[in-house]
Amino acid sequence: MRRGKEGGVRRWGSESAGGKGPAKPRPPLPHSLTPLLPYSLGLALLVALVSCSPKPDAPLPPTTSAQALFAHASTNFHLPSAEARGTEKARLLEQAAAAYLAVLAQHSNDAYWAAQALRNLGNVRAAQGQTNEAVQLFASVEARYPQQRWEVLAALKSAGDLLWDGGRREEARTFYQKLVTQFDTPEATQVEQTILRGAKRRLAAGD
Repeated sequence: MRRGKEGGVRRWGSESAGGKGPAKPRPPLPHSLTPLLPYSLGLALLVALVSCSPKPDAPLPPTTSAQALFAHASTNFHLPSAEARGTEKARLLEQAAAAYLAVLAQHSNDAYWAAQALRNLGNVRAAQGQTNEAVQLFASVEARYPQQRWEVLAALKSAGDLLWDGGRREEARTFYQKLVTQFDTPEATQVEQTILRGAKRRLAAGD
């Protein structure tokens, strides 16, 4: 100990960091916290590993609204399948098909969503190379949900395009002719008129 100018007693190490003496040493961790350090580091590592690990497939939701089931099918499986390749693409397409089938099984009377699910199921089967089943599904949209104008039109176009691109042009013309017969009216929207013009060009084209 030494006496300061004020006559009081000043202890070594008690000066502030302002330059009047050595800084006060930082107190050590309490002994009660020291054993927890390895545990804390391990927990942080575990959290990091879990957050970086791939997420499991989105489970099919329980019975719920047709809209929610349709969104589940398209968002989690069908849309991602367009960017996937190989076995991952095949898995996503099969899951999309199962989810669309769930919409049809649980909400077949909800024409708005069921018609979309049925047409999208046809798109899935087409992507899987199952042309005949896809065409049957597209055709069934008109048979089951004739009041869903856009879905019927889109399904007929999809069936015609799928058959045309596969070299089955006479069969494709059947669907294009249905398009023109049913939808070539003064009430047709601009989008519908564009589709109709494409159908007419193919009807007029040779083999």
